[in-house]
Amino acid sequence: MKSNMKNKRLILIILLGVLLLNTHLMPFLKANSNFTNGLEVGTQVWEVKHYDEMAWQNTVNSSLNPKHWLGGEADKVGAKSKLTFESISNNDFMSSVIFKEFIYLNETLSIFPIVKENGYGEDFINDLNHTYYFVWNYGFHDWVFTTGEFIYQSSFEAEFSIILKDPHDFKQILEHYNDYASRVNNDTTLQSLNISFPLLNGDELLWQFALRRFLVAIPTNNYLITLKDALNCTNASVEGNTLIFQREGETNYSVEVTYNSQGLSETFVVKNSEGSVIYKITSFYPKTLFFLILGIIGLCVLGIVILVIVKKIKLKKQFK
Repeated sequence: MKSNMKNKRLILIILLGVLLLNTHLMPFLKANSNFTNGLEVGTQVWEVKHYDEMAWQNTVNSSLNPKHWLGGEADKVGAKSKLTFESISNNDFMSSVIFKEFIYLNETLSIFPIVKENGYGEDFINDLNHTYYFVWNYGFHDWVFTTGEFIYQSSFEAEFSIILKDPHDFKQILEHYNDYASRVNNDTTLQSLNISFPLLNGDELLWQFALRRFLVAIPTNNYLITLKDALNCTNASVEGNTLIFQREGETNYSVEVTYNSQGLSETFVVKNSEGSVIYKITSFYPKTLFFLILGIIGLCVLGIVILVIVKKIKLKKQFK
């Protein structure tokens, strides 16, 4: 009897331990099964199809042009940029990695070592928020816009980026980043060095998201709506698989970014307030084009074979 009582107590203690452990971990481990990864290994090419320079200067910005947004020769019609995706996997990361992939700009990354030396590095960031975010991370090579041929080696070393499995997480990520940036900006030592991090609102982060060609999960429409709402954006809307930004420059204008079934941005269009296109990028997929051509050739060959067989059958019937 005593042995049975001890076993029951031991089982009860184990069950309570498991329950407490799960209760403790649940706030820090978040996943959402409503979205799936649509990205496939392959290549996407962006191409500048239209650029009205005068309209851009009168509408968007008189001193900046598309290359200030997208890099390379993005201000030239016919210029192309290429992304080649080489690997896709599941992972989970803490905030320090999420900040680096989604929020930091080049200017921020360049001063981060100094910020880290003053006690605000990865450990400090992760101590502020112990959450692990579930992601798909993908490896890729990136070629900047050029009017010439793509060189063999990409413009940058092999890179990787991520797709958040749950777009609701962007709300917490933005709040956490602004809290971190405020602490950095209030440090007197860093102030004396004239070092600070920008504070961001949801509209600014979503715009940065689109300019940097970040990917989304599928279904695309639901992901975009959830992302926009999580960031509490007031100057963006979603229509189908298109993210629409209302922006102010020399005058009001809009930017429409359309995503495909893989979660890639496939068109990027700038319009004036009257709806006339100022700037337009479209995309194509060399692998898809190759298989399309191969399919057409295959159908032609099949047609010729069928035609030859039919003629032979007719000839045999004539000689009978």
